[in-house]
Amino acid sequence: MKIINTLIKVTTLAVLLIFLFDASGVVASQKRRIITVKGEGLFLDYSEQIYWSEEQFNQEYEKYSANKVKYTKDFIKRFSDVFLKDSLKADMWSISFESQYTIKINKSVCFTLIRCRIIGAATGSVKNPYYRTEWLLVPILGNRIDLYSFRYLTDKIIIYEGKVNQIPIKIIFKFPRPIDHCHYHIWYK
Repeated sequence: MKIINTLIKVTTLAVLLIFLFDASGVVASQKRRIITVKGEGLFLDYSEQIYWSEEQFNQEYEKYSANKVKYTKDFIKRFSDVFLKDSLKADMWSISFESQYTIKINKSVCFTLIRCRIIGAATGSVKNPYYRTEWLLVPILGNRIDLYSFRYLTDKIIIYEGKVNQIPIKIIFKFPRPIDHCHYHIWYK
């Protein structure tokens, strides 16, 4: 049984790595990831900032610029294969590349910004939704970390900060009203 669980975890990690880093050397050039998920009625607004080294950012942007439609379709397919299971869907996709020079640190900060709306991760009514989070947390963090590993920033925001494959990651869940949670579900108090 332990061997099967280990194989499942290794396979999940391999799929995630393929999804996130479909070119060799990308892992080493990523600086950090920030994922923000906002509850909006029965939808979850997902955004992710992937910070890159300037060199990798330029390579990713060149791939994107060469064929924006294909790049976006391929990205959505990889994202869907990893995260959108059990009748989850996503729409309202946007992918942008941003490079900002910061005087304070005297260098450019380069990141890709991915946004979409997740459909099907909430059940109940618009007034009292019940949000699922395992679709996001398990592929990224495995079964070892759940919402109890998050800390409350306010009564409406919970946050996790750690590392995945030596890359800093921050995952933030934000809601318009005070929340409570169990291992993988969030609801309004």
